[in-house]
Amino acid sequence: MTDFRTRNQRITDDVGCIQLLEVTNPSFSDSMLICNDVQDFVSQGKTYIGLPFGFTLPDDVSGQAPRMQLAMDNVGRGVSDELERRQPGTTTMAKLIVVGRDTPDRHEHVFWLPMSSVSISGASAQASCSVGEVTSQSACKQIATPFTLPGIF
Repeated sequence: MTDFRTRNQRITDDVGCIQLLEVTNPSFSDSMLICNDVQDFVSQGKTYIGLPFGFTLPDDVSGQAPRMQLAMDNVGRGVSDELERRQPGTTTMAKLIVVGRDTPDRHEHVFWLPMSSVSISGASAQASCSVGEVTSQSACKQIATPFTLPGIF
């Protein structure tokens, strides 16, 4: 067992862990690097901006893919500027990374979350995280119809 797992299974963890979030989209100027803390954090040479965020776990609803809600603070950090650059038809991916505070360069857990339906209010930004939108997409981006390819009909 790793030291990280051993510490997390104890009642008291004197070191603790931190959650890092990398939000990427082809239309962003660069990846958004966020850590769930009040101060900046450096991991593998990347500086993550200290910005508290949280998740609301999905409900078990039949007939639809589970959706998890991501909420983050939007006060003076320029989060809304990047999110407003999203182009239609692009997929925004959030990479959740869990690291120990004493070993910031070792990523203990990594989770990929496709984000959809991003909304921004005055003080917070929210997004739904679900694979439902990705799995319901068509396998072919363009289908031959008399309208799209009239020469073959």
